[in-house]
Amino acid sequence: MTCQMLTSVISKLIHSLCLENYPCGRGSWHKPSLRECEDLDDVTSEEEDALLELLRSPLSPWQEEGSWSPQALALRELAVKTPEILKGNFIYSFFTTLRIVDKGVFEIDQGLLIFSRLEELVLSANNITELPSGNLPKMLRVLELYANQIKSLKSVSTSPPPHLQHLGLGNNCLGSPEDIQYFTADLWPQLRSLDLSWSGFTEQCVLVEALSALPHLQSLVLKGNPLTLTPSYPGFVLDSLFRLLYIDGRRVTPEDRLRFSGLAQLKGVVFEEAEVNVCIQKMKGVPSPALPLDEFPVISHSYSVSYEFLNQPQSQENIHQTDVGYTSANVPQNLQEQHEEVASVSHLPADLLKTSRKDQNTDLNIPVVLNSTLKQEWAEVIEFNYTTTHRISDLSALKNFFLRGLWLTVEEEKVLSWPAPPAENAGTKASADKKGKESTDTGQKLKDKKKKKEPVLNLIQEAPVRRTLSTVQVELKDLLEGKDKIQMECDLGVLLSEQNIRTTVTREKEQSKKPKEDKKEDKKIKLSGDTTSSQRNITSSKAKGKGWKESETDAPADESSPSNMEPLTVEFSVQLNKVLSASQLSNLKTMK
Repeated sequence: MTCQMLTSVISKLIHSLCLENYPCGRGSWHKPSLRECEDLDDVTSEEEDALLELLRSPLSPWQEEGSWSPQALALRELAVKTPEILKGNFIYSFFTTLRIVDKGVFEIDQGLLIFSRLEELVLSANNITELPSGNLPKMLRVLELYANQIKSLKSVSTSPPPHLQHLGLGNNCLGSPEDIQYFTADLWPQLRSLDLSWSGFTEQCVLVEALSALPHLQSLVLKGNPLTLTPSYPGFVLDSLFRLLYIDGRRVTPEDRLRFSGLAQLKGVVFEEAEVNVCIQKMKGVPSPALPLDEFPVISHSYSVSYEFLNQPQSQENIHQTDVGYTSANVPQNLQEQHEEVASVSHLPADLLKTSRKDQNTDLNIPVVLNSTLKQEWAEVIEFNYTTTHRISDLSALKNFFLRGLWLTVEEEKVLSWPAPPAENAGTKASADKKGKESTDTGQKLKDKKKKKEPVLNLIQEAPVRRTLSTVQVELKDLLEGKDKIQMECDLGVLLSEQNIRTTVTREKEQSKKPKEDKKEDKKIKLSGDTTSSQRNITSSKAKGKGWKESETDAPADESSPSNMEPLTVEFSVQLNKVLSASQLSNLKTMK
């Protein structure tokens, strides 16, 4: 889409109304407005109604949507009724609302001032980088600039519209301390609604102090900003801005005022960092490990769950971290092997897994570290009861991390143990016998028992073999949209054990042999010349078919089939700590 001036886009939209072409405007289709007789008056009325119907009917080729302004259709009808008044600046002064959305506008030029009666201007989803307040009509009351590329508010320092009541600056590139200084009562004396959502504001106290100077502010939207991740939000904002009626689109209730009363007096206690609790409770659906056929090696299986989080200092409770943080420039060398393991175990396309894992660290350049639960032995329900608190001071990085989401991974560790060489076992036996002879406090009966006891067998463990069973991405964007907690049962798909895979392969081979046997039986029936024998064969084959159906119906469902197996699930939650009272905030500061 090409970049255009605002007035250039508006001129094209007005031209598309065809105010001088049929059925609008003056032409052979339009009768004079001065009627000389009653008959002529009747004819004119009928023709005018017919022309208006061409503008209003949804099936008419001259019908125009006009969603960019409520005055667009009214202006077309005016061009049918009284086309002679459409002269000079009348058309521009006729518009009070303009909605220019996603039209590639990059600049609000001075030509906009010609719309002298404009009260509402919506310029969402364009490419505007500056807000020249001097180019805005003085009658403007609503200005919406959501989802543009405004990086600074320096250009609003010169005479903005004095009657402006709503200013929408959400989803722009704002958030610096310099931007905060332009929210003053001198610039916005009548401002009642302010949208700063999905921006980069991090300093809650500084922003609240500036907004408290706006005498009529009643609605404020801050969701999506890093400062909303702190424990004191929204309580501190509500108690400081006592005129607010709405915050983040939600009405402020008397209960909210009572609950957060006193937080504004604790300005020095408010700290600009987030506390995030991560919990992993239990896991189900891990296939039972296959039993060894021989006595040795002794095989032990253990399982753990790991997840990514920002690489910052944190309190540790039942937590284990790896030493390597992943970034877009530091990807593990064995990542390719992990992709293949996940694809083979969970039966997902390898390409899909490669793409998803590849994107997890390249979407945003965020340093992360792997956090892992303690290893647990296999059980039908593996209890981890893992809880840890992450304290993050870089709120902007935390926002970007929540936008990207985290990756949850289930890992298996297998350890093979073999008996020690005979020399080591003999030494162990000799030391045990020597120790038995030296003991004089026990009776002869106890000595005989020790002689009969089998020698202690030493086992030597091989290096553990680790593999990734499955992985899943957890969406965290809701934490930026007002939710304090995300709790879910992550579904990582159905996993097949080695025994299940062998059973499935054997069943497929057996099923592939059945059609061949059925064909041989059909050939025998066709070659038989005896009618009686053929009927007997047909009857027997029918009986056989009937019996087979019954046996198939009566046969129990195969529990080893993937469709009948329980999927691998992990109970996982992420919660933002929030204070609910002034005393709670004071206690939190004391603990720090």
